[in-house]
Amino acid sequence: MKNKKRNLIIFSILLVIVVGVYLLIPKEKEEVEDTETKVNKNGFLTLMLEQDDGSYQKSSSSLWPGDGYAFNNELSGCERGGELVYDRETNIVKLISSGSDKCYVYFDKYNVAKITNVTSSKTYNSITVSVTTSGGENPVEKYYYSIDNGLSYQESTSPTYTFSNLTSNHEYVIRVYAKDTLGYETNEESIEVTTNAYVNPVVNSVTVTGTTTSSISVSVSASGGTNNIATYYYSINNGAYSSSTSNTKTFTGLSKGTTYTIKVYVKDTNGVDSSINTTSAETESGPLLADYIKGLYTSQGTNGLYYHTSSLANSAGDNSYRYAGANPNNYVCFGSDASTCPEDNLYRIIGVFGSEVKLIKSTSYGSYAWDSGSSNTWNSSAKPDIRTTLNGTFLDTINSTWQNKIATETWKVGGMTSANGYSNGAQTAYNYEVGSSSSSTTDSMKIGLMYVSDYYYGATNTYWTYPGYSSSGASYDYRAATSSNWLYLGPIEWTISRASSSSGGAFGVDPTGYVGNYGNLFSNVSSLFDVRPCFYLTSSISYVSGSGSSADPIRIN
Repeated sequence: MKNKKRNLIIFSILLVIVVGVYLLIPKEKEEVEDTETKVNKNGFLTLMLEQDDGSYQKSSSSLWPGDGYAFNNELSGCERGGELVYDRETNIVKLISSGSDKCYVYFDKYNVAKITNVTSSKTYNSITVSVTTSGGENPVEKYYYSIDNGLSYQESTSPTYTFSNLTSNHEYVIRVYAKDTLGYETNEESIEVTTNAYVNPVVNSVTVTGTTTSSISVSVSASGGTNNIATYYYSINNGAYSSSTSNTKTFTGLSKGTTYTIKVYVKDTNGVDSSINTTSAETESGPLLADYIKGLYTSQGTNGLYYHTSSLANSAGDNSYRYAGANPNNYVCFGSDASTCPEDNLYRIIGVFGSEVKLIKSTSYGSYAWDSGSSNTWNSSAKPDIRTTLNGTFLDTINSTWQNKIATETWKVGGMTSANGYSNGAQTAYNYEVGSSSSSTTDSMKIGLMYVSDYYYGATNTYWTYPGYSSSGASYDYRAATSSNWLYLGPIEWTISRASSSSGGAFGVDPTGYVGNYGNLFSNVSSLFDVRPCFYLTSSISYVSGSGSSADPIRIN
């Protein structure tokens, strides 16, 4: 500040005391008022302007001085302690006083620098202000920046200043002024700036790139928002998250043929999380079940399997793989994923027919009439018949996921003569019941019962030439095969096969193990005997695990 002498203004002060008509009372001072201090509306502000010789003269103008003058805060003052406040933004001086006062406002003849422009740049948590000044007798030395609308200022020697640690998407009023090397203040400029909204990172997609019987690999596509991605987080089946700097992950040690839920989120360099992206994937189930069963066959009878080629004596000759013997490892857990398979969900494999595996319930479903209307026509109009029970009541006990694993199959239901059904061996029954000599009558359905030939071929090949029943005694028919036939259950049991004669009833297995129909207890189809639901699995079913024993049944996908 220029070093002005107080004795230069003594005369002016005396004039102000005597001559009150020239006192300037700016209108703006009335606006500065609050509950603690008041603008003295009756006070007088006398404007003193510096002359070319360095002296000051009272101004008679009602306007504040413009360019070429600078406020002198050292000389300006009030007689009774009133406070003079220079408003840099409007270039006026305001009086704050608790009572009447006389004050003198001095302006030096001086060209102070001007702020001509204020620009800003911003992020989500910072604002950088750049100031441009021009003119002035002396250079700018210090800059003053406020982000709270003038309540406080930060001092800097740089025309650029950054406010940090701000709130995102928030509006701030920034004020800026400067001082030159003599302490004269420039004008004050203000700008309004709103910080950017914070943009979170996002997981765009999670792609399954590979599966094995025990692993799942995924690749993550993610985008950074305000900040770059720093870390990826992975979870499987709602387990704890593991962190990684990689966008790929392989989960290992998984179970075969099992569906897993995979969750992924990312965190950016500022520690902000994305939302969670969820996907699912299934481990490979291993070989198709049909192929797995076929793979167990090495020679006739090994692992309880017989390959029924045309060259195998007395076989069905249909290239099927059938289980035979007392108790082969052909158990399957169907309809349950429980670690211990419930007994009601245990089934057994009759064999592999083409690409489909045929199952039969390991225990009885209950006692039902073959047809309550006393007709031996399969799928007759009489209700309830066994077809309706199997494909209605029984099928409804299986949830839709497992029902979809059951194939809709064409079943041979034309029937055969008594002689072909029980008087001859297994091959004859097969040919007239299912094979080339069978009736063309069929039914398309999911659930049926075992064929008579299925029961015959459940015994080891020693018995395939035995008739179902012989009057010569138990040693000459399938009563002799009960200990070597896993399909023999004990109670009286219906098969799907009927006698071709309308009065011949349907075929069944007697408690002693023989097969009969006409002239015995199976002639009345309305009799209540045990049934074991039987069906084919779709060809896409895969083997997952299990040895096939009742304690460790085969698990499928």
